[in-house]
Amino acid sequence: MKETFTKIDDEVRLKETEIIEGGFKDVGFEVYRICLQIIEKDTESCIIRSSVEYEIDEKLEEIASQATTKPLAIMAEVIGKYLKEKQCSTY
Repeated sequence: MKETFTKIDDEVRLKETEIIEGGFKDVGFEVYRICLQIIEKDTESCIIRSSVEYEIDEKLEEIASQATTKPLAIMAEVIGKYLKEKQCSTY
């Protein structure tokens, strides 16, 4: 799978990528875009806002349910756990 960054805004901590080859493109999605934004809560925590945008032919609507943010949520959980463990080991 290949993807390209379509938007990077360091000021609001926003990254947007679009799949350009393989992955969801191979199963019929015309456009598949992932957007991640990091929102600072305080000096020790943040929120990761994620979204998936896609376009797919009406004939393939039954596979549209594959477009979820679940993989992004799992990734955020793993990263959060890693950062907590790393923070605890530095004290």
